[in-house]
Amino acid sequence: MKTKLLPSAEKELRRVRWKVRRRRHANRHQPVLLDPTLWDNPRMCSNSSRPERAQEGVGAVARRQPDPRRAALGVALTAFLAATAWLVLSVVGIYDGQVSGLFYTGSKTALPTVLAQSHTRRGNDETGYDAQFYHLIAHDPLIRRSFVSYIDNPRLRWRRIGLPGLAALLVAGSDRYVDYTYIGIQLGFVLLGAFWLGRYAQQQGRHPAWGLAFLLVPAVLVSLDRMTVDLPLAALCIGFVLYGTTLSRTDVKAPWVLYAILIAAALVRETGMILVAAWCLHCALQRNWRSAVLGANCGIPTLAWWLYVHSRTPIDGTPWLATYPFSGIIERTVQGIDAPLFTTWLRVTAGLEEVAIAGIWLALLIACVLAWTGSWGLVELTAILFVAFSATLGKFDIWASAYATGRTMSPLLIMLGLLFLRGRSWAFALPLLLVLPRIALQYQAQLKLALQGIR
Repeated sequence: MKTKLLPSAEKELRRVRWKVRRRRHANRHQPVLLDPTLWDNPRMCSNSSRPERAQEGVGAVARRQPDPRRAALGVALTAFLAATAWLVLSVVGIYDGQVSGLFYTGSKTALPTVLAQSHTRRGNDETGYDAQFYHLIAHDPLIRRSFVSYIDNPRLRWRRIGLPGLAALLVAGSDRYVDYTYIGIQLGFVLLGAFWLGRYAQQQGRHPAWGLAFLLVPAVLVSLDRMTVDLPLAALCIGFVLYGTTLSRTDVKAPWVLYAILIAAALVRETGMILVAAWCLHCALQRNWRSAVLGANCGIPTLAWWLYVHSRTPIDGTPWLATYPFSGIIERTVQGIDAPLFTTWLRVTAGLEEVAIAGIWLALLIACVLAWTGSWGLVELTAILFVAFSATLGKFDIWASAYATGRTMSPLLIMLGLLFLRGRSWAFALPLLLVLPRIALQYQAQLKLALQGIR
């Protein structure tokens, strides 16, 4: 039975309803200020139930919020300018204005006639450094100019086609401009790496200025000094984590950016395949089979390229594999520095080499602890897989110096550093900090030479 109100009560109820309707009509254009994480829900952003009014409210709130990407981009541009300044200083002060000097070709390294005369500026020592071979590959990416005999390990070097191949592609194989393009790509990855690291720091509630720490990664420092191919892989590792950690849920489809990173990483260097394996395993653990299959397909271009290289290069007889797990780093630790230490600088260098190898041991230990405690996030899983890969490396040269070990192990150091940014202990950043002093000492020597050359 419906209750009948008194006339005075009905009049008061009508008056209240009229006031409510009038207030709603007056506030129909006013957005409700909410947490930015709620902007994707139109119903939470407006007092109006009409969708178009809700969208107006969302736009009004969004326009009042600064774009965090601008701050990260500013940090990335700062890192880019710092790296560019260093390269200019090196070219002018050390290599007599010749850009090819950055590849550090040995004074007695054999070169093709087309590059041996005026094109290549040679370094001060006889053997040079690894980038001298990637320099040749950039001039002959498809192995058609008979440069194979000038490469120390053709099958290994040509597998790492990512950087020199892209440089050759962008200039259509021009010998005149490929060196500049190669260096420009390196600087482009400095920009990307610093930007991605700044964005990752913002996601973890930290200041985007952490993006400048990308310049402290050993692979980045060595590549800016010797033009090795490790810098792009370091940037791609950070991009992999940035996109992978936000897009690894089963209800979200990973965008083409993540898959492009996986394809590029494997082509840049063999260790890039670890990122592909980590992504596939991570998605499989979450039963995200579609993303796992797509990730596995990202390794197909690299496998196809490797088959092509194997068909056109001699067999690699280098003893890469360890005789027992971690035999390479164990033998390096036991043997120590086997070189004459005549000067104070050399003795300090030898001491810092031991500090650097201790940092690598600490990184391996931390990753093993992550595996023991069952930490199977994407970053942790990548670090663990990289330690498993490192256990198979037995060639002594990989572990002989901080310049070699630091850039090879940079993906592991990066993963631990990202865990530090995510709120872990300072111990996760310590391995990187222990490797840096030896590389900084080398930069001190280079800086001294550059300033002397300018004077």
